[in-house]
Amino acid sequence: MWTVVFPKKLYDDLNKFLFSTKYENGCFLLANSYKASDKPVMIITEVIKPDDESWNRSGEHSLEPSSSFINKCVVIADSKNLSPVFVHTHPHSLHPAGFSMIDEKSNKRMFANLSQILPDRPLASFVFSRHGMCGVVFNSGKIQNVSRIKISGKVLDGYAGVGFDGKKDLVDTKFDRQVRALGEQNQKKIQEMTMTLVGSGGTGSPLAVQLARMGVKRLRIVDKDNIDATNLPRIYGAKDTDVGKSKVEVLKRHIECFSKTKVEAIQADVTKDGVTSKLIDSDVIFSCTDNLTSRSILNDISIQYLIPLIDIGCRIHKDKHGAIDQAVMKVQVVTPDTACLWCSGTLDGKLIMQESLSDEEKKNLAKEGYYENVDKQPSIISMTTMAASMGVNKLLALLGIMGADYDSQTQIEMKDEFMISSSPEIKDNCVCQKRKGLADRRRVTA
Repeated sequence: MWTVVFPKKLYDDLNKFLFSTKYENGCFLLANSYKASDKPVMIITEVIKPDDESWNRSGEHSLEPSSSFINKCVVIADSKNLSPVFVHTHPHSLHPAGFSMIDEKSNKRMFANLSQILPDRPLASFVFSRHGMCGVVFNSGKIQNVSRIKISGKVLDGYAGVGFDGKKDLVDTKFDRQVRALGEQNQKKIQEMTMTLVGSGGTGSPLAVQLARMGVKRLRIVDKDNIDATNLPRIYGAKDTDVGKSKVEVLKRHIECFSKTKVEAIQADVTKDGVTSKLIDSDVIFSCTDNLTSRSILNDISIQYLIPLIDIGCRIHKDKHGAIDQAVMKVQVVTPDTACLWCSGTLDGKLIMQESLSDEEKKNLAKEGYYENVDKQPSIISMTTMAASMGVNKLLALLGIMGADYDSQTQIEMKDEFMISSSPEIKDNCVCQKRKGLADRRRVTA
């Protein structure tokens, strides 16, 4: 079974075009594909709209693309190393939600022909109706169904493919107060989600606890470090006897004491240990790391696989006399419709380069005033927990619970007690515009 992912703006524009007429309408899409935990995923990246010469037949109940239109789209797909997807509509309420018998015959004929020209990639056909989308993918000589459609944007949405109604799990009564706030449908969404946290320290541990208490189906927690004594005041569930133990295993043990959430603990460095392949089946990724190198990797994963990223940071600055000068908590949501961490200035190439230097090189730069050691920064549980809560609230916004018109970035400064909420602009020349939806076509590296 395939999952198909649409960028929200593309999806909305596509629907507007397809249903702009009472007659059957259609076009071609271009797509990347990859496997996430052995489950195939197709990312839609581009729409190729027809012109007046694109149809042999076009009417209220029929649509047949011309050979020239098909050839044009195949040539474009081949030149970009992408998969062509034929799309048409069943615009009337009396039309079937899925493929008609004629559609099924046409699909088999189209797949047989195109697979001779493009034998090395999946091919697909979708039909849009007033009831949703039905899709099939031809891959390795077999026709396979599309079971799930995801729409990734400022609001994360999705639905089951026609014929796949999904599970109808009941909501546990213990979530009654939460359901009263969020609604039953949103609670069900949360209970079906897989979320990944990278970093399980001061911000990551309270975040994981909150998500588990909210009923998230599955949590994947990634962190390379073991607990030291200075972590104990901020890591939830950690005891004195846990010093020297894996952070992720201690957090997993704590969550399993009170929650049915399935926890996958991965003790690894996201910048070195090939963890990327384990993250790409996530519905949402949270960045709770303390360095920019790992943030840049998570930013790339978000962009290339259209997986929303919620970046959480917490920093205390002290003046030359040792007094707190600034205490900042910052959260930013990265989606196909919002600025990435490069656009917002969170990432800095010079600082990322410095993080890769040896300890001796860092020490020399620090003496010259060109490097600030961030390994052991001041920290307090009240701020790290508050930052984690800000991250959870951005998740609620991402799910549409707070409405679609929310600011993607929020900063709170505790010392002078003010908040700044904004949506940084997407920069036209940013790498996020070139890497969007590339999936496995570009290797994610530090």
